[in-house]
Amino acid sequence: MFSWTSQWIQHAALGWVVYEITGSGTLLGAVMGARAIPMILLAPVSGVAADRYDRRRLMQASQGLAAAVNLSFGAALALGLVSTWMLFLFTVLMGACNVMDRPARFTTAFELVPREIAVKAVALNTIGFSMARVLGPMVAGYLIAAFGGAGTFFLQGVLYAASGVMVLFVVFPSRIAPAEQKSPWHDMAEGLRFAASNPRTRVLLAVGFLPFFLLIPVFGTLYPIYAKDVFAVGPTGLGLLLTAVGVGGTLGGFIANALGRAERQGLIQSVWIVVMAAAIIGVALSPSFALALALSVIGGAAEMAHASSNMAMVQMSAPEAMRGRISSLMMLNPALISLGALVAGPLSDAAGVRNASMMLAGTAIAFIGVLYAMSPVLRELRHK
Repeated sequence: MFSWTSQWIQHAALGWVVYEITGSGTLLGAVMGARAIPMILLAPVSGVAADRYDRRRLMQASQGLAAAVNLSFGAALALGLVSTWMLFLFTVLMGACNVMDRPARFTTAFELVPREIAVKAVALNTIGFSMARVLGPMVAGYLIAAFGGAGTFFLQGVLYAASGVMVLFVVFPSRIAPAEQKSPWHDMAEGLRFAASNPRTRVLLAVGFLPFFLLIPVFGTLYPIYAKDVFAVGPTGLGLLLTAVGVGGTLGGFIANALGRAERQGLIQSVWIVVMAAAIIGVALSPSFALALALSVIGGAAEMAHASSNMAMVQMSAPEAMRGRISSLMMLNPALISLGALVAGPLSDAAGVRNASMMLAGTAIAFIGVLYAMSPVLRELRHK
């Protein structure tokens, strides 16, 4: 929770600081989009590290580095030394910290709990993420008003450091080293070959990537347009819309936990995508802001319930020896949000925000419908 909360405080505070310093929407988008660079470049490397090295130490190192970066950036802000290049550097460094932390963090569920309840463990992690998604931006707003941008980054540094300390209290089972230790490049290539050739993993990754490219960008890229131009509720209304998505995500985590041992996981994941897309279409057709809020809760619930099931099943599809490498491919999801934003933004300019939302959601429904009809692997996807 310390790490997730810090991440969501940073998500809100960084945008404010970047715009305050640069006054440029273009630079704001560029700085926020720079997160995709380490995620694309380092995702396979982080998976190899999670499989080869002690996961506790990886988590401690990533949280320690994140704490140092945030504290240094906060000090630079307080002293008035931050320039544009430092904004990009901070974003890239934090992206690198996160991408190195996540595979180790995600795969620990399979070391700490029995396999048959692993989906429930992942769902509980999702609940924590969603709760931080609700509280983090809210806390960030008050912190910025009270202490300025620098104060928020000092707090983030403390929270990341606390996260690293908390790892010390987790007892990990001993891991058996492989009899033959091959090169990291061999391990990376082996993981990528498995993901591309294993039908179960391949279809799970496709189903997992879909909402991040077509649906989730609606929340981050098009919701500001809804708040300003469609419902005329301003930045406060935008905050409420995004909070509604976060509240739904918390509910979705509980739903995923309840369905953790359901057999038809392929069907369940497909249905969640349709529900999420339908909620977005509902927002696009909504005559009132209140209805849009309610539908945003539904969309957020479907997003997190789908993500929880997909994340757990991807890891369960991988052999124990390469679980970190396969899990690291899910670190591409935030990069897909950035790519999806490059589609959603221009599409809203060309067709209007309501039509753009319906086109993206309709495409997602069509894609998952065709995939489910044509893929026996997806239709028969169950717990092993």
